[in-house]
Amino acid sequence: MAVSDLVSPAAVPNSTGFSLKRSFRKGLGTLFITSLLFTGSVGALREVYAQTPEAPAATSSTRAATLIQDELYFGRSRPGGEVSEEDFRTFLRTVVTPRFPDGLTVVDAIGQFRNSKGVTIREKTKILILIYPNTQQKRQAIQEIISRYKFRFQQESVLRVTDKPARVSF
Repeated sequence: MAVSDLVSPAAVPNSTGFSLKRSFRKGLGTLFITSLLFTGSVGALREVYAQTPEAPAATSSTRAATLIQDELYFGRSRPGGEVSEEDFRTFLRTVVTPRFPDGLTVVDAIGQFRNSKGVTIREKTKILILIYPNTQQKRQAIQEIISRYKFRFQQESVLRVTDKPARVSF
């Protein structure tokens, strides 16, 4: 069955005497049954818990370690405007980098969320990705970053996706 058979459900007999409408229905039926099978199998999946993987043995050519990866989602809308690129770079330089001098990654994104008043807000977002040793000092540093961003830029919240084990090597 050609794609055009599925796209054009006209009841015009073709060379074999079958109508395209019948082929279209058959194709839709097959698609429907297949989607039901996949949907049912997703519902049967069990809950899975993440485990921190063991770090591979370090070799002389690589250093390997198991660290934690956090992502912080900083919305850029604020009362009276937007957090500018310059404001965000200053925040990175003065607040984030001193706490994570070994490195970080920033990704530009567009996000949306429902605020405390039930209104869906769409806004430019900066995603900060940090990979670090799992210590109390680093966890506290992340909390400080979140608190300072919320205060400085009048934010209701900062989304934190946390404690994802990350196996890294250099």
